Amino acid sequence: MRISLLPLFILALPLLEIAGFVVVGREVGALATVGLVLASSIAGALLLRYQGFGVMTRVRAEMDAGR
Repeated sequence: MRISLLPLFILALPLLEIAGFVVVGREVGALATVGLVLASSIAGALLLRYQGFGVMTRVRAEMDAGR
């Protein structure tokens, strides 16, 4: 019987992320860590929005061209 490692990875990733927050928090401080998390979240949301609009524009152009 083969056991899948996928559930283990799914459980391990959030724990590794929390451990990373703790390590960074100890080095730069809790407030700076929260600031870094917020800044990276905002940057990610803006990038996703920008890229998403680009993809939608290309999809619409391809559909208009009949492809």
